[in-house]
Amino acid sequence: MKYQPKTQKRVRINSSILWLGATQLFTIIGVWATSAGGQAFRFFALGSIATAMLVSLLVSLEAALTAMILFEPFHGFLRRAQYLLVPYSQSEPIHLLTPLVTFAAFLFLLQRQKLEIFRASPLAGTVSILAAIYFIQIFNPMQGSLFIGLTGALFFLVPVAWFYFGQSASADFVPRVLRLIVMLGLVSSFYGIYQMVFGYPNFELYWIDNTDLYASIAVNNTKRALATFNSAEEWGRYVQLASIIAFGFGITKSEGRKRVLWLSGGVTLIAMLALTGQRSAVFGLFLGLAVLFLTGAATFRGAVGRVSLLFVPFIMVFALSTFVADSEEYDSDGESVNTMLTHTTKGTIKPAGEGSLYARFTTWNRIITKDLPSNPLGNGIGADGLAASREANNTDDPTDNHFLTVALSAGVPAALLLIWILVRCLILSLRLLRNSEPDSTEYGLWRIGVALVASFILNNFFGTTFTIYSVAPIGWLIIGWVSSCYGEMQDEYEIAAEA
Repeated sequence: MKYQPKTQKRVRINSSILWLGATQLFTIIGVWATSAGGQAFRFFALGSIATAMLVSLLVSLEAALTAMILFEPFHGFLRRAQYLLVPYSQSEPIHLLTPLVTFAAFLFLLQRQKLEIFRASPLAGTVSILAAIYFIQIFNPMQGSLFIGLTGALFFLVPVAWFYFGQSASADFVPRVLRLIVMLGLVSSFYGIYQMVFGYPNFELYWIDNTDLYASIAVNNTKRALATFNSAEEWGRYVQLASIIAFGFGITKSEGRKRVLWLSGGVTLIAMLALTGQRSAVFGLFLGLAVLFLTGAATFRGAVGRVSLLFVPFIMVFALSTFVADSEEYDSDGESVNTMLTHTTKGTIKPAGEGSLYARFTTWNRIITKDLPSNPLGNGIGADGLAASREANNTDDPTDNHFLTVALSAGVPAALLLIWILVRCLILSLRLLRNSEPDSTEYGLWRIGVALVASFILNNFFGTTFTIYSVAPIGWLIIGWVSSCYGEMQDEYEIAAEA
């Protein structure tokens, strides 16, 4: 009886000594890196961020996921801030931090649940087949070097791992993430307003002056604001999701007095979205809000009335935008709120009048009639999209359609699988909504879920949402959550039937 407490005390002492030694070593390395500056300090800073996220995995899987979700909206800002210390380089190790932690988290989950994760929910089998195709396409020789294939995996394969996190997390984790997204969308957007009003800090101007292959940085002579994200498109997509979520909680009766705060946040985020200059995100928001309001209607007449009411705030926003912005001419100097409002308003009210729309249709026609028939099995996961755009010798026009990008990269079967997964996820979320008690917390959550999945479908058709750093993992996380909840509902029905 006396020996056991001594053993426990020895273990505690050894652990304390180990923790103290690690802290001292970290401090010594930090002091050296600070004095050395440049590359040494950059790698110390990035290593510290990666270590913090990996250590959170020791707490729980959900802690690690939360750490990555907190990091990603500020990924772009930290990426640009590193040029306070080092000269510009296309080699940016900061892009590897989230994939590294995602891989570690996936191994952790695989070790805990074994092969069961690949068939644990209704959509798991199909998603696993898609992931297997993506993995095989890493080694497709038609794309060039293996490095290009691995780069493509960062944008295509790594986000799919979040599906398994979504189906394995606790029931209240994704709802907490949804609330967190709204907060992050607001905080990051205020920095975007700062960029538009006061201009970019010098370190961001340095990045803009040196970066290439980033045509969306400017509208005529006006540079788009990026907020804390990697691109204006990423900012727009993130704010779009946050807006839908905020309005979803705002119309959920179970939120009580918080509804006013959620609706205020939603209105603020819509204003932010107008300043991003992302017309596709505006259409995605409109579809998401339309679905959100329609799912709460008890009758067809009520649905028509809800959609009619939905037009009111949009008409007010566009009227205000048209009043503030010059509807005919863009500004010719510097950063301007006026220019971005003009760009958003004209592209949304008259989408057929935009040359970029016809350019997309021309590119899609070429892909469907020429490229895909000549090679329906794909050119490799790094052959198209962001991975390909990083190649200096790439001159192809951007596809701006994730489904076609998948078809070109991983083959037509992979694109069809992705479409089936998204459509099936939409159907499952609608069934979950139908089986929830009206005015309950679950009912409000599934209205948000249906709206988000619908917007994912549109945004992947007119964009590349599922390759965007901070948005793609969230999309797959929600798909995994829907799949898991539907599987649990089926199990409950089977148990009730047997009883």
